[in-house]
Amino acid sequence: MLHVLGCGDGVIMAVNPNGNLHWYSYGGHGENDASGSLGWHPHSGNVIGNGWQKFRKVFVFPRAGRPSSRVRIFGVAQNGDLHWYEYTGNGEEDPSGSLGWEPNSGNRIGSGWDSFVHLHGSSNVVFGVKPDGHLLWYSYSGQGEEDPSGTIGWDPNSGNPIGNGWQSMQHVFGGASDGGGFGQVIMAVDQDGKLFWYRYSGNGESDLSGTQGWHHRSGD
Repeated sequence: MLHVLGCGDGVIMAVNPNGNLHWYSYGGHGENDASGSLGWHPHSGNVIGNGWQKFRKVFVFPRAGRPSSRVRIFGVAQNGDLHWYEYTGNGEEDPSGSLGWEPNSGNRIGSGWDSFVHLHGSSNVVFGVKPDGHLLWYSYSGQGEEDPSGTIGWDPNSGNPIGNGWQSMQHVFGGASDGGGFGQVIMAVDQDGKLFWYRYSGNGESDLSGTQGWHHRSGD
């Protein structure tokens, strides 16, 4: 798989090198089963779209714990355009990519996103790491309205730097948490394989020093 996406509530989507988008749902508890039969939804492995090999990066806003909630998927095209998708299906086999997708799916909602080393979504927030190590914050609440300029639906603080020094990380991922108050938990793996924990509760206030909005244990 070119990309593997944790979509919340046990749902996983994966992009095959041929561009097919596969859907999986796991409801087990990690029982040992190399065959991959225990705990998986009957629709797991079904193809729900095609043409996804064209994206250099793919990330999601995971759905929030309810089967009725929606998965929002973002794809960065080779030219840097950011495309929006929303999937409400349940893994029904449909290689054409027509079942379960919202009408605005595929629309462009921004440009210039090819400049990021890492991108991940958390709740309605996107964290992006630039090659110089700056960590940028974005928040999108639109409905996929076509807007290549990237102005519709974006929080005014979008694009602000909230930290630095992230160029040393080879993996960056995470999700939202309401434990101890709502915040964004980020996990990062450096070049030596060390795993670091961060928690951000800010709203994208510009702060290149990376001190505002971060839990005091961030970086441990």
